[in-house]
Formats: sequence, structure tokens, C-alpha cells
Amino acid sequence: MVDIAVLVREFLLVQEGVMAALQPAVGTVNSNPNSAIYAASDLPEGFSPIQGPGIQLVRSGGVSPYSEIPALIQGRVMVRTWADQEQYQLASDLYGSIHDTLHGAYNVVLDEGVMLSAIETMEPQEMTDPETAWVCNYAFYQIIARAAS
Repeated sequence: MVDIAVLVREFLLVQEGVMAALQPAVGTVNSNPNSAIYAASDLPEGFSPIQGPGIQLVRSGGVSPYSEIPALIQGRVMVRTWADQEQYQLASDLYGSIHDTLHGAYNVVLDEGVMLSAIETMEPQEMTDPETAWVCNYAFYQIIARAAS
């Protein structure tokens, strides 16, 4: 079975625009673990938006495979971008770089599987974490994928 969040993470890791947007400022390097892209419902211990922004990919349901085509996965993933306090533009710019590459992607062959299509189903919403005051944008994507042959 294909893990939609892991598949999207693998895709984003090779997108130059996304990786450039993850850098906190020109001439600095994001020092968060795992290239600052996480396929999990919780941010990892040690993540700090002071070290640079981050991307969180959370599986958010989907449709069970049709009996006629059981190899297809139709999943929904929530894409969150995180930045430090008051860094609204940075979080927005990072989300924009994701949208520019992920929305409308189709037939992308990756090690984790084949992303047949990726469509943004809800435009980004903004929030501020009440405990940390970190800023966040989140949106939802419908992903259709299958295992690699």
C-alpha cells in the first residue's frame, strides 16, 4: 500500500522551489531535522521555526480502493507550513512554492509509488498556534496514487 504522506514528502524533497523556500533567509541554512519536511501528525522533537520554516504532511482520510481497481489509492493529505512568530509572509511563500509544484502534478514516478494526480481541494487557511505563537498555513490535497510497478 502507498503511504500518501510519504509519497508527497518524497515529491517535495526534489522540488527546487520548495527546498529554496525552506531556507530561512538568503545565505542561511535551515537546520531542522529531516530536511524540514515531515510526514506525520506531530512535528518532531527538535523542530523549531527559529531554525527555518517547516512542512508537515498529515494523512486526512480518503476513499477506500474501488473493487474494480484495488491498486489505486485515493487519499487526502493536509499540507501545513510552519514559520516563526509573526512570519506570516514566510509561511505563505512556502505554501505558494508547494502549490506551484504539487497542484496539478500527474503521473509522477517516485521510489515510494506513482502519484497519478494531486489536486488542491481546499485553499490555504491561516492560523497561529495558541501555545507557541508559530504561524501556520494549511490546505488539503486529493492524491490518487498506486504502488510502483
